[in-house]
Amino acid sequence: MNVKNKSLTRQLAWRLIGLQAVIMLGLIIVLTYTINSLNVSYIDENVLHMMVSDVRIDDAGKLAFRNDAKLQSLLQTSPGLWFVMEDEKGHRLTHGEVPEVYRSLADALPQLQNSEVHASSPPYALTMRIYTDSTPLGRVHVICGGIPTTNAGPLFAVLAGYLGWRMTLPFALVTLIVVPWLIRRAMRGVAEVAGQAQAIDIGEPGARLADHAVPRELQPLVQAFNAALERLNEGYAARDRFLAGAAHELRAPIAILEARIETLEAGATRARLLADVARLSNLAEQLLDLQRLGKHESKLEPLDLVTLSSEVTADVAPLAVDAGYELALDAPDSPVMVMGDPLSLSRVLTNLIQNAIAHGGGRGLITVDVHPDGTFGVSDQGPGIPVDERHRIFEPFYRLRPSSTGAGLGLHLVQEIVALHGGRIDIVEADGGGAWFRVRLLAIPASAAVSGVGGAVGLRI
Repeated sequence: MNVKNKSLTRQLAWRLIGLQAVIMLGLIIVLTYTINSLNVSYIDENVLHMMVSDVRIDDAGKLAFRNDAKLQSLLQTSPGLWFVMEDEKGHRLTHGEVPEVYRSLADALPQLQNSEVHASSPPYALTMRIYTDSTPLGRVHVICGGIPTTNAGPLFAVLAGYLGWRMTLPFALVTLIVVPWLIRRAMRGVAEVAGQAQAIDIGEPGARLADHAVPRELQPLVQAFNAALERLNEGYAARDRFLAGAAHELRAPIAILEARIETLEAGATRARLLADVARLSNLAEQLLDLQRLGKHESKLEPLDLVTLSSEVTADVAPLAVDAGYELALDAPDSPVMVMGDPLSLSRVLTNLIQNAIAHGGGRGLITVDVHPDGTFGVSDQGPGIPVDERHRIFEPFYRLRPSSTGAGLGLHLVQEIVALHGGRIDIVEADGGGAWFRVRLLAIPASAAVSGVGGAVGLRI
C-alpha cells in the first residue's frame, strides 16, 4: 500500500499558525484578567448591536424599535439606560437622560466613530460607548451609557472579536507565504545531496554525500548514509577478495586434474571428464573476470578482431569437436580494428562459443563471424532462444533450462564486458534456426591496423 508522505512545509506552517493562535488566546486571557482585575467598566457591544439592528422608521417618519422581546426586556430592567441614536438622514431616537458631559458629543454624533470611555470606580456613571453600524436604513450611529458591566465573559468576547481577526489572520497569511519560502531556502542543500545520492554508482568505491550542504539537524542522517556506503564498500571489497582468492586457488587443482585426464585413453569417459574440467576452469576464469570487472582493471587499446577471433576459435576448437560440432570462422581478409581489452574480448568470444556448445543441440555448425564495421558474433543451429526469454538470459545465475550445465555467469559477464567497451549485444535468430549472439563495437580506421596482421576466411575445423 502506497502511503503519501506529508509535506514538512505544510506541517510546519500549520503548526506555527496553531502556535500563534494559542499565543493570541493566551494574550486575550491575560488582557481580560488584567482589565477585569482593575474593576474597569465598559458597555457591552452586543447590547448596542442589538439596538441598532432592531431600529426602524415608523409611520411618523421617526426612528423606533420593533417589538423585540430582548430589547424591551433590556429597557425595562435597566432604568439608568440612556442613548441617542441617529441615522444618516438626521432621524433621531433618544432614551433616558444624557449626562451633561456627553451632550455635546450627542449633538455631533454623525461625525464620531467608534470609541469608548471606561470608568474605574462605582457607580461607573461616566462609562460610555459610541457605536456605528450599517443597517437597511443606512449608517446608524449610537451613543449609549447607564448600563456599565465588569463581567469577564463579555470582556473576553469583545477582546477576542477585536484582536482575533485583526492579528491572527494576518499572522496566518504571512506564515503560509513566508514559512514555505524560508524552508525551501534552508533545504536547498537537501536537493543537492539528493542529486548526489541519485548519481551514486554502487560499484564505484569512495562515493560519499556532502554533509556540509544540509542543515545541521540533517547532518546525522547524511553521515549515517555515508557510513552505510562505507560498510557496503567494505562488503564488496571482501567479496572481491574472496572471488579472486577462490579462483586462484581453483586454478592449480584444475590444471593438475586436466593433465591427469589427458593421460587417459581416448573415449567417451575421457571426453566427458575433459568437458567437466573445462567447465570448472571456465567457472574459475569467470570468477576472476567478475573481480576484474568490479575493479575496472581493463585497459582499452587498438586490437584486431580478426586475429583475436582466429586465436580464440583455434583454442576452443577441440572442445567443439569433442562435443560433436563443426566450428567455422567467417572473417574478412583485412584487419578489423576496434578499441578494446584483448583479454576481456577473448573472454566474450570464448563464453559465446561455450554457450553455443552447451545449448546448440550437440550437433551442427557453430559459426564465429566478424564484420568490417566492428560487429562480431557467434551463431549455432540449435533450438534457439524464445523471444520472451532473451532479455533474461543475461541475468547472473539465470539459466534458460534448469537441467543445463554451467553456473549462469557467462552471458552476464559478456554483457558487462561489452557495456564497458561502449558496445551492445543483441540476440537474433540465426539462418539455421538457432541463436545468433551479435556484438556491436565501434570500429576505428584501418590505418591503425598493425602491419602484417591478416585474417582467415571460411576457416572450418
